[in-house]
Amino acid sequence: MRGLDRAYSDPNDDQRMAPAEAVEPEQPGSRSILSRWALFRNAYREELAEFLACFVLIVIGAGVDCQYVLQGSGVALSVPLTWAFGVAGAVWIAGGVSGGHLNPVVTLCLAIFRGFPMRKVPRYAVAQVLGCFAGACIAYANYHFSIDQYENGLRTIHGATATGGLFFTMPQPYLPALNCFFDEFLGTAVLVGVVFALSDKSNLSPPHGTMPFALFLTIFGLGAALGGNTAGGFNPARDFGPRLMCWFTGYGNEVWSFFGQYWLWCGWLAPLSGGIAGAFVYDAFIYSGTDSPINTKKPHTFESGVLA
Repeated sequence: MRGLDRAYSDPNDDQRMAPAEAVEPEQPGSRSILSRWALFRNAYREELAEFLACFVLIVIGAGVDCQYVLQGSGVALSVPLTWAFGVAGAVWIAGGVSGGHLNPVVTLCLAIFRGFPMRKVPRYAVAQVLGCFAGACIAYANYHFSIDQYENGLRTIHGATATGGLFFTMPQPYLPALNCFFDEFLGTAVLVGVVFALSDKSNLSPPHGTMPFALFLTIFGLGAALGGNTAGGFNPARDFGPRLMCWFTGYGNEVWSFFGQYWLWCGWLAPLSGGIAGAFVYDAFIYSGTDSPINTKKPHTFESGVLA
């Protein structure tokens, strides 16, 4: 299996072998010795894939935000379109190695509802956040002088010339907290529901190798329909990594304190709860596989009078 559906099993189980003609024949008596980097990469290949994919996602996504706002290039629709390209490219990079989750919510939902190893969830989440952080650093470095020009050397997160929202999610100033939470909850629920549908082999899952294109359409639709209220994060790593970068580069503690710790309740709690809700609804209404806890009961056994 390739793409997100690889999360049903260990991604290392079915690695594609290189063509025979691409590998030099081993000389008699010779023995290949892997470098230290190769040993490290082989041990953490999935995490490195998630890191690199998220890095590319933010370089492209934050890049288009900066270009559109700072330089007035493009049209409004180019923003969700380019973010969708970023997601598709990122999944093509990592899909055959780690599953191309790009999102702690997707990883957690696959662990809860599809048997993805729970022990891998923290490692994936850290890799995703660090990848988004690194991508934001590169995007910031690339547009640093444009930001200086736009903000007259300041670094702010709200106001007429604020630039913090070019990297992390920010709500419209008139929105109440409940509306912000619901927007992120709803968008992430739809996202995870569609991801589960796309990776459901008993449904109309896309042909081999076309999962990134299907996700491109999904992200473009979500961004165009639900991206106006809160900038359409639907991904804690996509918000937290760039937010951390902004804190390091002079945007101040308001990055964390703004709107009653907006980063926590709308950046993390809303997507996590929305993603789990979306996965639950899809499995309750559509999915019939036995790997979902919705469809099977865990067997109970009694040992020494204790329910185990």
